[in-house]
Amino acid sequence: MKTVIGLDYGTQAARGVLVDAESGQVLASHSFRYPHGNTVEGLACLEDYEQALGELLFAVTPPEYRKTVEGICVDATSLTLVCVDQDGRALSRLPELSDRPHAQVKLWKYHQAEPYAREALSLARKLGEPFLERTGGSISSEWTMPKLLEIRDGDPLCYERMDYALDLCEYLTFRLTGRVVRSMGSMCYKGLWSQELGFPSGGFLNGLRPGFSGEYRRRLRGPVLRPGERAGNLKPELCYRFGLKESVAVATGLLDGHTALAALGAVKPGDAALVVGTSNVLTIQSSALHRVEGICGVALDGQVPGLYGIDAGQSGTGDMLEWFVRLLGGRVQEEAGQRGISSHQVLTEQIRRPWENPVTAVDWWNGSRNVPCDLGLRGILAGLSLDTGPEEIYLALLQAMACGTREILEACKKQGVVVKRMFAAGGITGKNPLLMQEYANLLNGLVLVGKVEEGPALGSALFAAVAAGIYGTAAEAYGHMGVREFVRYEPDPEHREAYEALYWRNHRLRR
Repeated sequence: MKTVIGLDYGTQAARGVLVDAESGQVLASHSFRYPHGNTVEGLACLEDYEQALGELLFAVTPPEYRKTVEGICVDATSLTLVCVDQDGRALSRLPELSDRPHAQVKLWKYHQAEPYAREALSLARKLGEPFLERTGGSISSEWTMPKLLEIRDGDPLCYERMDYALDLCEYLTFRLTGRVVRSMGSMCYKGLWSQELGFPSGGFLNGLRPGFSGEYRRRLRGPVLRPGERAGNLKPELCYRFGLKESVAVATGLLDGHTALAALGAVKPGDAALVVGTSNVLTIQSSALHRVEGICGVALDGQVPGLYGIDAGQSGTGDMLEWFVRLLGGRVQEEAGQRGISSHQVLTEQIRRPWENPVTAVDWWNGSRNVPCDLGLRGILAGLSLDTGPEEIYLALLQAMACGTREILEACKKQGVVVKRMFAAGGITGKNPLLMQEYANLLNGLVLVGKVEEGPALGSALFAAVAAGIYGTAAEAYGHMGVREFVRYEPDPEHREAYEALYWRNHRLRR
């Protein structure tokens, strides 16, 4: 038997699975909720990630399977910035820097660098930088460059001590192998780098700050590997600690929204995969390069080697729903507690005719990640009255998520990107059937939800199998290990016109 491990680092928790590489059977799984969580400001505790790494590896490697493990792959939220010094130590772990804000891990939803993103975008447009064609004409404060500029200006000591600026998936892969290896996804979608163009021009980078070109290139140096390529072997001390053999391959790290697509089989041109969690990620595969205004990333080999991967999504989905449930409180939470179910389920049970919802919402609670790319935007609720019930607002939030996805798909369609199949995974997809039905209704198409509890972690395991040489491609790995059972959500033909009206009402609020 040959087994592989997939580790998935989300915003609130990390998950791990041990998978039989021949049958795809999940032999062991474990979830680790971060003890410190993350702050409202978007900072994270590195100790949570380190503790999760040890606990997950131990939990998913029972003694009887330890010598069967052939490969490991880690995916993580992105861009989650971890800065390390020349000895490979995270700045937040250094006693002299540990209490400084700019030494801390900055999550994808750390948006305080927005002024730097706007400054960089203004200069890039003025200079006509070619990379803008790969980023939808935008620069996001979630990405590497604005965060580094903020550190450079705000804390020169931290900036000087920083030798590498790593995405979380790259840092965790470094912890496993001892080698700094770059993720194609992190570099292309978050670092303004591409295989064809390389880094942004020196004129642009130095125009932001004198000398920044050399500084940026140095802090992002290292070999850039495609999904499924081997970053190295598991360090001997970790092999000994967990009882694993020393030949265990470690795949290059991946973005957490870019692994479920392999588990779902969305690896062909025209395939789209939606991962719904705290935020959501929408990936689309294309055989040709398309430049889509307002879509934040397209990259060759970015998600599946040999294809152009389009990276899109929305910054507030599960976060937004949890906000509303917390804000609501009262009788809904009381009823949920009495019945032993979630507040989400109580609210969905009260919805009878979703196509007639008078309330409209725009899902910009964490800003807008795509179409438009503007993280300074804020959410909208419209159509409220004294008769509005909490279930109508909740439904409007669900419909806003689906409408936001359709906005992305419509922008892609205008540029010739045709989606033939829509897949979905993520914790919310199995817990909220009404949401997935509204996706089908408002997208006016079939949505296939994978029957899998840990889609991203399973996807990472598939890429681990490729890195270990068990399979040659992600498509081949899917044939043995991928999800085979799907819940089909088909659009409601009887209320087609009503759902079209809902979408266009939502669309007008986004203009």
